[in-house]
Amino acid sequence: MPKLNLEGIKQICLDLTNKVKNSFITNITVVNKDDLLLSFSFYNKEKLLISLNHQTPFIGFVDRNYSPHTELGGLNDNLRKYVKGAYINNVEVVNDDRILKLSLYKSDEFFEKKSYSLILEFIPTIANLLFLNDKDEIIFAKHYADLSASRPIIKGMKYLPISKNSELKSNSFDYEKYQQEVKDYILESDHKKQKERVMPLYRYLKQKSKSLQKKIVVLHKELEESNKNLVYKEYGETLLTYAYDEEELNKYINILKDIYDISLSAKDNAEIFFNKYKKNKRAIEHLNIEIDNANKELEEINHYLGTFDYLAEEEIQVLIDRYLPHKSNKRKTVISADNPYYIELNKTKIGFGKNKEQNNNLTFKKANKSITFLHLKDVHSSHVVIFNDKPTKEELELAGEIALILSNKEEGEIEYAKICDIKKGPEKGLVILNKYQTFVLRKVNTKTKMMLKEQKRFN
Repeated sequence: MPKLNLEGIKQICLDLTNKVKNSFITNITVVNKDDLLLSFSFYNKEKLLISLNHQTPFIGFVDRNYSPHTELGGLNDNLRKYVKGAYINNVEVVNDDRILKLSLYKSDEFFEKKSYSLILEFIPTIANLLFLNDKDEIIFAKHYADLSASRPIIKGMKYLPISKNSELKSNSFDYEKYQQEVKDYILESDHKKQKERVMPLYRYLKQKSKSLQKKIVVLHKELEESNKNLVYKEYGETLLTYAYDEEELNKYINILKDIYDISLSAKDNAEIFFNKYKKNKRAIEHLNIEIDNANKELEEINHYLGTFDYLAEEEIQVLIDRYLPHKSNKRKTVISADNPYYIELNKTKIGFGKNKEQNNNLTFKKANKSITFLHLKDVHSSHVVIFNDKPTKEELELAGEIALILSNKEEGEIEYAKICDIKKGPEKGLVILNKYQTFVLRKVNTKTKMMLKEQKRFN
């Protein structure tokens, strides 16, 4: 986090004076318990970030497009009531310390202009925000302190600045570096928020993958047992064969003594065995369908896990809505699910799909017959298309690495062919290659993973 000293607060005061003095505070966003944003009327190139975190409070300008949701609560209510719409008359440093005072004018409910002060204290461990009337009496504060404190902070009490720190030196301050640290703080904060938002989804997908793997093992065991029980057909047929040969029948009954019901006739036992055979045959058909469905679902879940770091915001929201409906936003995300993605290498587009709709659209709608198609051999994987009639070795390898990354693999064999040499398979997203070549990749380049983070979407 960026750190402020006295020289820094003086430079920021000068910057604020040049940029926002004689402006109105048009909007306020409480980002979290420590951070808030101010927007201004006559200076709209940037927003002002005020961070009152415990250890390293700071203030600085950030990109005007940074627009997080505001958090509701007392601080948000007070800032909107008293600070929003106020006119900034002056900005100054208080008590030659890391304290800023914004002198404000604001009309009351009777449209009478009144003077107020917004005090911002950037002292580590005791950072605070206070709003004062024209008599310097406290209207509200972010943090209060009772009469037992060395400096009480109570509504209606006159504001007392923190005692001047005689040891505080005005050391040099690299303002450009500080501004970059503020921007880095925003990026890190956004990344942390995004990670917190998607972590429940990631954990769910991991758990779902494990449960599906266990389910498939259990289903295979049941299938193996059902296949063994197909022998009941043979038992029934043999009993009927020996029905009129008492000696052979008795020998066979002796073999089946553990499962043969001696209270019933051979014909009745045969009927029971045939029914068991039919039951197990139906079970085998059902189990094969369940195993196929579980494998498809597991493949899809593992695909999402493998490409999690490369999913776009709207794709994340779609997955949250799909798998975590109780945690989804009330806003419905509008997304065209069949729009594939691409990155560029030397001005050549390399497109790829992340689901069967995107694969189908990329290969059979976006691509023409003369360009190159790739996917992993003998594995259901993302379609990758190089939009170049004569792709270079570098483009082929990059496209192959993309196919591996999107299948959560580090090495594998790649099939590639001209679009004119492939046709649609029996299901959407499946293809049949009539003529193709292969190559093997043993490693995925880290640079390719970084390039995927810059993915763009086809219109």
